[in-house]
Order: sequence, then structure tokens, then C-alpha cells
Amino acid sequence: MLCATPLLMPKGGWFALAVAATTGGIYLLRGKPLNLGNSYLLGVRVIPLVLAITALLAAVWQGGGALQSSLLLLIVAGLLAIASAALGHIKITAAVAFGAFALTGLATGSWAAWQHIAQGARRASGFEPLHAILYGNLSLTVGLICLAGLAWAWQCPRRYRWLLVCGLGALGGLAASVLSGTRGGWVALPLAGLLFYRVYLRSWSRGWHVLVLASIAMLALSLYALPQTGVEQRVGQALEEGQDYLEGEAYGSVGVRLELYRTSLALIAEQPLRGYSLDEYRQALQVKLAEGDITKSVARHWHAHNDVLNAWVRYGLLGALATLLLYGWPFAYFSSRLLRASASQRPIVLAGMLLPVLFFDFGLTYAFFAYPVVLGTYWLWLMLLVCTYLSLEPSGQRVSLHSE
Repeated sequence: MLCATPLLMPKGGWFALAVAATTGGIYLLRGKPLNLGNSYLLGVRVIPLVLAITALLAAVWQGGGALQSSLLLLIVAGLLAIASAALGHIKITAAVAFGAFALTGLATGSWAAWQHIAQGARRASGFEPLHAILYGNLSLTVGLICLAGLAWAWQCPRRYRWLLVCGLGALGGLAASVLSGTRGGWVALPLAGLLFYRVYLRSWSRGWHVLVLASIAMLALSLYALPQTGVEQRVGQALEEGQDYLEGEAYGSVGVRLELYRTSLALIAEQPLRGYSLDEYRQALQVKLAEGDITKSVARHWHAHNDVLNAWVRYGLLGALATLLLYGWPFAYFSSRLLRASASQRPIVLAGMLLPVLFFDFGLTYAFFAYPVVLGTYWLWLMLLVCTYLSLEPSGQRVSLHSE
């Protein structure tokens, strides 16, 4: 449910948050200890609250209706804090974790194919608020986590069965991403490739390197060449819009994004600490429109299309720093475990490193965390991977983790 419902069910992200918070609430009511001595578990519990408190302080400073526009973020942070009470208590096996992501990948790929083939949709998408960009990048995340699961599947007694399951999940997630036409997510693939190389591929022989690189190149060319995928059209459109922007014409998704970045940076320079409420941000864009500084296509947007910039312009400098923590803390934890991870732990460590890196990349071209339920999904998936990693720790090592 934590993996699939955010992608495949109306209001599924809220449903997953409710289930997770209910689970954590049960542990709180039973008086289970929170294991606050573990610095990382403490960080997982606190960081969403840090962002929420930052938003609350900014709303109080900004006044007006700022608090109302931050209400959903505060609710999500509260639910995540309650859900985190289950960390360190619930044991999730790697089979359950990778199996859940694999089934989600297979389901989302099938759903995207149905939209594209049977319904004639130009771009596959999920249920509100998961339009094509959010849906495609979340599906890509699921697919790449399933690719990390292939290394785990190779170690299983039922190797070929699990290789098939994880492989189908990976293909489904990647297919959904392609059919969504989401270009920003494709930029994440080189970064993901570097992580795979760091964890696994660099220890392989040169022959395997050549084979893997050739396979990736053939897959990329196939996706580009097949007109049904729409990749060639989307890439060509992006290059054309970028070239036109350099020549002074801001239009299309690329030109509008670049203008939003420029405008947001100008607004941040005016109020770097306080930020702007949602109404103030919209009004500022309308003023710049009246002055002829931006076009209507830029002024109609309600967020900066970049997570760090959007958090800064909305919640001030502290908001930007809290957003960076959302990426940096999980990556630092899992990367610090890489050298000491056993063969059974490394696939989970790789998945844990992929998650923040992918969301950081997605956040470069779209404000994912402007949607509180997407932030909730990101952190729930992180907690799932943390529970899985802790479950793979030997019993003595697990005790030491709780007393760090």
C-alpha cells in the first residue's frame, strides 16, 4: 500500500499516509520506545517537522492567509512524525520491500500503457494531483529501485523467479516514465548510472562494462527512434525552446522554467529571509507582468518549478536549508553505510541512495515538494527502506544502532 497507492489510487498518497500514521500511532499507544538515541532515526522523525515549523514561522511572519496555504504541509509533517514511531520496531524483509516496488512498477507500467493505447492519451498520468510530470518521475523512481533489486534477486535461492519479478517491475516503471513524456526525469538517469557504477559495476570486468554500456545505448536509441514513445519529439522540442530562449524568446516549458528561475531569484534577493506567502508570490508575478518583465505564460504559475528555489521564495532561507536536508540526510546515511554493508544489504543501500538523488534531480526542473502529499510519499518510501535496512542488520549490530 505504501508503494502503490500513491501512484494508482485516487487520493492514494493520503491513504498511504493515513495507514502509516495509524501504524505508528499503535506503537505510540502501546508505549513502545522511540529509540531516540539513534541519530539517524531521530533525523528521519524530525526533518519533516523542521520544514513544517519553518513554514509555520514564515506564515506567522508573512501574516494574512499564509498559514492557510501551509496547512496541508503541516498535516503531512504531523502524519509522518506519528508514522515514524514504527521505525525500529517493524521488520521488513528485502523480499517484501523489493516485491512491493516490483508489483508497483508492473502495475504503473500497465496503467500507463492502457492510457496510451486504449484511451489514446498523449501523456500518461496518475490521479490528482499526479499529473504527467509527478506521475512519470515517481514511476521512474520505482523502476530504478527495482533495478537495484536485481542485485538482491541474484542472491536469492529462487533466483530466476525474483529476477523476473524485479525485471518486470523495472520495465514497468521505466515504461510509465517514457509514456508520461516527462523529460526532466530522464536527466536523472546519468546520476543514477553513476550510483550503480559506484556500488556494483566498477568491480566488473571490462567486457561486462562494454556489454552494459552497449545495452544502455541500444535501449536509449530504441526509445528515441520509436515514434510511439514520443521521446524524439519531446527532446527536439526542448532543444528548440532552449535555443529560442537564448535568442530572447521565452516560451514552452523550457523557456518558462528559465524565466521562473530568473524571476524567483530576483524576488529572493528582495526578501531572502522572510519569503513570500502564496498570495504575495502570485501578486509579485502579476506586478512583473504589468511591468512587462515577464509574459502571461510565466505569471500564471504558482510555484518556481524548482524545489530549493520554491522553498526559499515561499519560506525564506530557512525553508531552502530545510529542503536541502530532505535530500542530504538520507543520502549521507545510506552512503555512509555503503563500505560496511554486506552483500545482502548493498541493494537496499543502493535504493536508499537512489531515492534522494532522484528527487533532488526531479526538483531541479519542478517543485515536487510544493505538493505536500508528494513530499509525504517520498518520506514514506524512505522510511520503508530504512526499516528494511535495519531488519537486515545482525541482532548485535542492530542493538548498537539503537544506542548511537
